[in-house]
Amino acid sequence: MVGGNGTTAFILPHGGALQTLAVPPGATNAFGINDNGNIVGQYAAGANMPGFYLPSASSTSFATILQPVGANSTVVNAQGVNDNGLIVGFYLGNDGQAHGFDAKTANISGGFLLGTAIADPTIPSVPGEPGATFVFSQLLGVNDAGIAVGYYGDSTTSQHGYLYDTATGVYTFLDDPAAAFHNGVEVTQITGITNSGEIAGFYTDAGGFAHSFTADATIVAAPELSTWLMALAGFGFVGWRARGASKRSRLASI
Repeated sequence: MVGGNGTTAFILPHGGALQTLAVPPGATNAFGINDNGNIVGQYAAGANMPGFYLPSASSTSFATILQPVGANSTVVNAQGVNDNGLIVGFYLGNDGQAHGFDAKTANISGGFLLGTAIADPTIPSVPGEPGATFVFSQLLGVNDAGIAVGYYGDSTTSQHGYLYDTATGVYTFLDDPAAAFHNGVEVTQITGITNSGEIAGFYTDAGGFAHSFTADATIVAAPELSTWLMALAGFGFVGWRARGASKRSRLASI
């Protein structure tokens, strides 16, 4: 696994000892690692906070991930990378809000990788949130089939989970069935997805307490998202499993 303490990024190998990443300098956090040992995260470069791609924990060189064309901010948060070299995350837009991006490691040139902006979701109508409008979006993970997960925030300050098909550009919205309003706000974040189709995240209940969940489904080889969702629906959400957990906020990273 990989992580960071806000000033130093690290890797904890299976069965090994904690190892600080030597590069990039000033790495604040490592957020994602794939089966090939490729690592992504965010680092400090003066007043800038771009993303980074590190081929391995022992690499002495890295690629800086830049904000998409048209974005003035240099705040880029790379959250996940799959085994095919597809990176997802979010960046700070000109409106001061987070928006999703992706990038392919095959496009690294001269030590830099330009992010590509992902269109914000057209959010659905949610019961209890009349007139809610989109505010921000964060992509937090991606599997080898190119299915990304994350969440969006709306004008009521509620948050709702989604799956995003990077091949088709289609969003599908999923909230934990146990999520409930507390002081007018409800939260579901989907923070990770495996190649086998298990998603994980957390939600908040009527008391404002956060609980983790997983949901299981079957993904066949090179699936379409609709096929996966049909499989999920077939489970009738019996795969959702709530466990007590502390809420983690990724907003502080941008």
